[in-house]
Amino acid sequence: MRSSLRPLTSVAAVVLTASVVFAAGTPLPDPPFSSGGFVAPDSTVYKQELNVGKLLSKYSTGIAKCDMKAVISLQLAYEPENAGKVPEVQQAWNDCRAKNDLKYTTTRDKLLLKGTPPCLDQAGIDAFRAAIDAQFPLLAPIIYCDGDAASPDPVTNINIPDFKIEASGEVSAAKVVLKVGTSAAKCYIKAFGLAFKFAGNIPAPYLTKIDECLDKYEAYGLEAMSKLDQTQKLPACLSLATAQNLVTATVGLAGQFSDENYCASPSGAFLD
Repeated sequence: MRSSLRPLTSVAAVVLTASVVFAAGTPLPDPPFSSGGFVAPDSTVYKQELNVGKLLSKYSTGIAKCDMKAVISLQLAYEPENAGKVPEVQQAWNDCRAKNDLKYTTTRDKLLLKGTPPCLDQAGIDAFRAAIDAQFPLLAPIIYCDGDAASPDPVTNINIPDFKIEASGEVSAAKVVLKVGTSAAKCYIKAFGLAFKFAGNIPAPYLTKIDECLDKYEAYGLEAMSKLDQTQKLPACLSLATAQNLVTATVGLAGQFSDENYCASPSGAFLD
């Protein structure tokens, strides 16, 4: 059993029909919200905050998918007979990122038009996005570790291996990490809903279920990485221990965005 629960960076939207209103700012309970945040003051703000979380979740997933596609394509392009295709693939990556940015901006503006809490105005949402952007350069070298073809590619800033099997193995590992993150995020969404329902005090049996939820997805990730290792799909630079540590870190990286996402307080105070 996990000794402490932490929210993930990546979040998704849920629907809760309750319409509880709190007279003053109620901090989110720790566990599981170790980095702060507030219980939503009413059902309207609750849905607004979840919609912003959904926006950022889709945005980060989009970045991950652009990178996955680029690694496979660039590995093929960097082969001597295809070297002339490198600029074309690099442009495709730029186009993919630009498309993802446009989706983000369009959805953000729609949310702002409908109404968001003051802490999630355009500047607040964009700062949230910037914090997510900062994570990718830290994680990419761990998963995309083989740079025998390009170390790194100067446009994508991603290491590119010289063999297809290595590129495929890295992308397979990246897919596991992405699935673990998005799946475990649902556990924290449940916790946020429970905190709203129970006015900031999640009963112990429910906390146990949240803990079990996180354990379930961590176990899935560890097993998935083990299978990649057993079938020799992980590149030599990505050991099983490193891959599994990355899974655990994905589940445990949390908290750092709960205060940015769940920031609204009727008292006007916000957690740093």
